[in-house]
Amino acid sequence: MSKTYSAFLAGLVRGLTAPMSRWPRFATQARLADAVTPRVPVDTPLGPITLYTPGKDALYFARHAFVREPETVEWIDGFQAGEVFWDIGASVGPYAVYAGKRGISTVAFEPNPFSFHCLARNVVENDVGEAVQAHCLGLSDTDGRGRFYMPSFEAGTSGSSLYDSGLSRLGFAKAEIAVDAFALAADSLIDRYGFTPPQHIKIDVDSIEPQILKGAMGLLKSGKVKSLLIEIAPDDAEIPALLADAGFAEARRGLQRADTDVNVIFTRAS
Repeated sequence: MSKTYSAFLAGLVRGLTAPMSRWPRFATQARLADAVTPRVPVDTPLGPITLYTPGKDALYFARHAFVREPETVEWIDGFQAGEVFWDIGASVGPYAVYAGKRGISTVAFEPNPFSFHCLARNVVENDVGEAVQAHCLGLSDTDGRGRFYMPSFEAGTSGSSLYDSGLSRLGFAKAEIAVDAFALAADSLIDRYGFTPPQHIKIDVDSIEPQILKGAMGLLKSGKVKSLLIEIAPDDAEIPALLADAGFAEARRGLQRADTDVNVIFTRAS
């Protein structure tokens, strides 16, 4: 039904603007597109936030981010004042914005340019720019330039991958659209570029979580990181082994749904 109505309304707008000269017509359509893009109010434990949702994939986060992943919200609620949070694979930014609302110093990384557009708008439109730094940047095990592969032009899409289109774990998402991207190792961000080491890290990238951890081994072994939340395959053995080598052990698993990855929280082993 939504497809039918949207097609009808799009045709109506094109018809109504057809008599206009070329540039006023395009300007009117562009202004209208931005004006009707939903800013969806979302209830959170801290009160409402709004999420800019230019497409159905971005709308997923408005509908489900604070319902389907309660462990993520509870984990963020446990952060202490003065701590730093890195959100790697922040997508359109629901959890970065939420952490910012709590006053947590947050650094959000999102290499998908379409998702980053929403992330940046959500940071600004929710007035958390003093707490949240957003970077259109990937993380990996080495510093370098490469290709970032996406299954669509939609913001908030899943199944993207850095460097290799075949790395995505999501078989339904064919990452066939590519743009240039830069990636840095977490250790480089700290050692070369002066980023403040985080106490908490979230990683949700659907592809190169192990490489990101390998690029952060100096940080992870430093004793500064208290916890990580990583979305992984239920039977993944590589990520727990990498984190065990850095001194972390599994503390909690989120709800496992059929045919999906699961959020796992790791904390420093005592």
